[in-house]
Amino acid sequence: MKARPGQADLTLRIRPADLCRTPPKSPGADQFIAHLGSTGLGSVSYIVGRRDPEAPRWIVLAYADDAHERVWRRACAHADGVLSYALVEDDSSNGYLSVA
Repeated sequence: MKARPGQADLTLRIRPADLCRTPPKSPGADQFIAHLGSTGLGSVSYIVGRRDPEAPRWIVLAYADDAHERVWRRACAHADGVLSYALVEDDSSNGYLSVA
């Protein structure tokens, strides 16, 4: 993973197969649901992750060739307890730029 200024130690690496289009139901006590916002890309995804011991500050989606990735940073929690993550970097889409 690329070095990013101010990046927290708690980072979760995921694969495209981990993404869900709708929020999963009833995570376990040691799990969380994350809402990965990508409004500029016209899509929203969800994942279920394990709290180890807490939810990560960063989530990185690495593609199969590991040459490209999308990076989200934790923003806030929804009223229903789902954690929101904002897209801060995307080098997988040519010409796409996001600012946190």
